[in-house]
Amino acid sequence: MKKTILILFSLIITGHFVKAQDIPVPKVVDTVKSGVYNVVLFSDRTWQYVNHDSVSAIVRAEDSAKVYAYILKEKLYTPDSAAVFSEMWDTVNIFAYGNIDYKRALDTFAIPLLRDTGKFVMPVPGYKQSGFGWRWGQMHNGVDLDLKTGDTVVAAFDGIVRYAGWNNGGYGYLVIIRHYNGLETYYAHLSALKCTDNQAVRAGELIGLGGRTGRAYGPHLHFETRFKDNPFDPEWLINVETKQLTTDTLFLLPEKFGHVKEICEAQYYAVKGGDTLWAISRRYGVSIKYLCSLNGITETTTLNIGQQVRVR
Repeated sequence: MKKTILILFSLIITGHFVKAQDIPVPKVVDTVKSGVYNVVLFSDRTWQYVNHDSVSAIVRAEDSAKVYAYILKEKLYTPDSAAVFSEMWDTVNIFAYGNIDYKRALDTFAIPLLRDTGKFVMPVPGYKQSGFGWRWGQMHNGVDLDLKTGDTVVAAFDGIVRYAGWNNGGYGYLVIIRHYNGLETYYAHLSALKCTDNQAVRAGELIGLGGRTGRAYGPHLHFETRFKDNPFDPEWLINVETKQLTTDTLFLLPEKFGHVKEICEAQYYAVKGGDTLWAISRRYGVSIKYLCSLNGITETTTLNIGQQVRVR
């Protein structure tokens, strides 16, 4: 049943958007629960995937017109798999789309994580050292996984290597794999590369050796998941303790990308000789306590010339 639902869903979501008043309204026949979503069945034998909470009330009221209008307005869709490996394919720059852009996250995407023959493999077996989120005034865009220098690092999903090389921005030796659903995974701070640009890889295949290259204080794997350069928490889809996927379909909702908007709007100040937290706080009209909170520091922290202090 689950496989049938996903197949029907994939067929439905490739259709074009139309206005509710331009089509006949079929009757709601039934609903089928699937995780946190409902599959709504209509009298014309069509199906749609919708959120339980947002539609359950009007489904119970059997108001077919409202249900159908809602679905057409909030319709979910997936990236076009046929264009995944032709759109913005860049083996030179790590960000294929140029940089992160909140506008790319303003739609809802329903992304199947596994193909029929695919699987997921945890890149390394180590425990989580650090999670996703703001850290010392900077956004930590992935999870850090423990390893020893020279340990095997493998691909998490099937895909094609878009980038394999050295990065001066802090990643060190870095591998980026684009997957068949449009997602990309990043594997950073490697001590050695074991794959090349444009190489097809399978989940569990060796792509590099663990290390501490780039901006790293000790050996670990920095692992990221991104959609069109926009980072999101890998733990939305992976349980790093059990080393298993938490879902077979990832729903990327606009409200989950508030951190991307915050990244885009963040402002930084480069510390100069003689600067103090008090002087910087007066320059930007904020409190010292606010600066300390943003940057994960205290009022007695020594500022270094050239250090980037987040001020917004």
